[in-house]
Amino acid sequence: MKHFFKPIIFFLSLWPIYIISYQVIFNKLGPEPVDRIINHFGEWTLIFIFLTLLMTPLKQITKSLEWIKFRRMLGLFAFFYASIHMLSYVGLDYRFDFDPL
Repeated sequence: MKHFFKPIIFFLSLWPIYIISYQVIFNKLGPEPVDRIINHFGEWTLIFIFLTLLMTPLKQITKSLEWIKFRRMLGLFAFFYASIHMLSYVGLDYRFDFDPL
């Protein structure tokens, strides 16, 4: 039963990719699609940082070590979404022109 939760958490952590893919495919990004993509991944980065930091207090409150097993995966997803956020900012907004930055 313990190994059952990690794949579920993994596929649920990909939910922001599913959302933005749907919005790109069906043209639902709104009038400023680049800003929507950048803000979407920035918001999810903050959510995953919060979830990663939440694992230790949950361990202490519930006195269960099960929460710590998800901390690394959530931290890696936070880094993943932060990287996509940065690359979309530099790539989509500035087109990899580093002079204005």
